[in-house]
Amino acid sequence: MDRTFESGAAGSPPSAPASPSSGYPTAGNPQAATPATKPGPWWYHMMTEELRAVIVAAGLTPDHTDVTQLSQAIQALFIANQKAVVINGAVFEASVTNGEVVRWDAANNRFDEAIADGTANNHAVGVADVTNSKVYLYGECPLFTGLTPGARYYLSAGTLGAITTTAPLDTVMIGIAKSATTLWVDVDAAPAQQGVEVGSVIFVAKNTAPTGYLKANGAAVSRTTYAALFAAIDTTFGAGDGSTTFTLPDLRGEFVRGWDDGRGVDSGRAFGSSQADDFKSHSHNIPYSDGYSLTNLTAERSGVQDGTYPTSVAGGTETRPRNVALLSCIKY
Repeated sequence: MDRTFESGAAGSPPSAPASPSSGYPTAGNPQAATPATKPGPWWYHMMTEELRAVIVAAGLTPDHTDVTQLSQAIQALFIANQKAVVINGAVFEASVTNGEVVRWDAANNRFDEAIADGTANNHAVGVADVTNSKVYLYGECPLFTGLTPGARYYLSAGTLGAITTTAPLDTVMIGIAKSATTLWVDVDAAPAQQGVEVGSVIFVAKNTAPTGYLKANGAAVSRTTYAALFAAIDTTFGAGDGSTTFTLPDLRGEFVRGWDDGRGVDSGRAFGSSQADDFKSHSHNIPYSDGYSLTNLTAERSGVQDGTYPTSVAGGTETRPRNVALLSCIKY
């Protein structure tokens, strides 16, 4: 699309008509000597320039041989102006305010404030625009003040709906600041927080716990810092100081046995309880000669005396199968 005609084009634009005929075009009426509507050079110029302006605004170079440029331009301008993906007509819990991070509250069919507390409350979906009943799911959200351009912002673990530049243990990134007032929203939970249930135990072939895990070493840890883990295991393995800490399972040097859970193979065991080493009850028969009868390690010598028959000491300090030492860790 460009200023190209069959013939008779001028080097400068035409002038607008001094007395324009405004309204809708007609075919005229020859019987009544009423002429048909005459477009005139200004009309052609006006149409050409209107269409050409759209093409130029989209960053395209007008080309009279390309009859698809207007369509290309409209698509390009639409994409360029689509700076965010939003939900319209959003309904919020009463305490939600502009710029707060929200989660979907399916039970109440509304959006509520999110918080990185290791529970489903950290399932952030976007940023609330309460004034306009919108939720920014992705893209530019101009609802902030005092952001640090270029900084990453995370869902706060201490304040409902807030964002922070310090990533908490329960890491959920909300976006990157484009300016002091605009956050590029791109909600993303940290990989360490995905796919593994809090409280899961793993064994690793190194002597340090991987990201998102603690050594299962019986330590007393904070109920606040590790809120998600505390919610999962509570005081099953110890109450810590009884108020601010709780105890991790201590799996150092231990073999793990599946909880009986009513089967009856290891009946009477409480979940999470420890068990000392043991031998199953048994007896031994020892060959004898010269009139001795030795049964169950007790010597019977008729007419003389009764006593015990000692055996030589063998073995180590515990009973164990072959094994490999790995580090046991628990997901927080």
